[in-house]
Amino acid sequence: MILTGLALLIVAIIGGLALEILGDRAMKNLSIILAFGGAFIMGLIFLHLVPEAFSYSSIAGTFVLIGFLVQILLEYLSKGLEHGHVHLNNSSSHKTSTVMPWAAIVSLCIHALLESMPLAEGASAVDVAHQVRSMGSLHVHVHADTAIGSALFLGLAIHKLPVALVLMGLIKSTGATKVTRWGLLTLFGIMPGLGMYIYDTIIHSGVALPGGVSTFMSATHGLVIGILLHVSTTVIFESGEGHAFNYNKLIATLLGLTIAYVTLG
Repeated sequence: MILTGLALLIVAIIGGLALEILGDRAMKNLSIILAFGGAFIMGLIFLHLVPEAFSYSSIAGTFVLIGFLVQILLEYLSKGLEHGHVHLNNSSSHKTSTVMPWAAIVSLCIHALLESMPLAEGASAVDVAHQVRSMGSLHVHVHADTAIGSALFLGLAIHKLPVALVLMGLIKSTGATKVTRWGLLTLFGIMPGLGMYIYDTIIHSGVALPGGVSTFMSATHGLVIGILLHVSTTVIFESGEGHAFNYNKLIATLLGLTIAYVTLG
């Protein structure tokens, strides 16, 4: 779990470094990267997360809807940074805003914390499975494929890289010092590790959860599915500039879906 959290922190740092080193050039193919990541996550949702969530409990469906609504609220605060919607004033012809986008930063941190929670299962799948069975849910199957290197990890890493890049660009556009912008990016980067820790602590706390551990796990997976479903569909189905057909975006989308399908093997 610690390694998984560190790996996602490094992904965020790489995104920040890309912006610091390349500047505006780092944004050049952002829409293609986002389309690929969105398609991969879409495939991940229906090929991995949905079957697993409903193997725990049917309550997952309710929390998919809740997660979808939660993401709508988060994107209202972040102004769509999760899928590359940001306008930076880096050129000399624009006045730099000195207002720190705290609402967007908090929104992205909450988003990163929530979406990473199921990754904790891969670090302790055997313990979780034992605890779930001990509470009478004999038909629950806990898979050990949600840790580092798993399909979910790869999906979140692909998603996190451009988001970190955009976030760093937004913070930099306020004229923030290097210490401030790297401190805030690091805060964003440690959110997945914190989310995994919270999830793992709840699972192993021994507290009597409403409906049992399996219901809690199903609800959490459903919440994450709803969040990621909103992000992925927004990225994939948004029209390009001038509503023009974008062949590169289509290829990136098909490639993302194909790779997601391959992960089934």
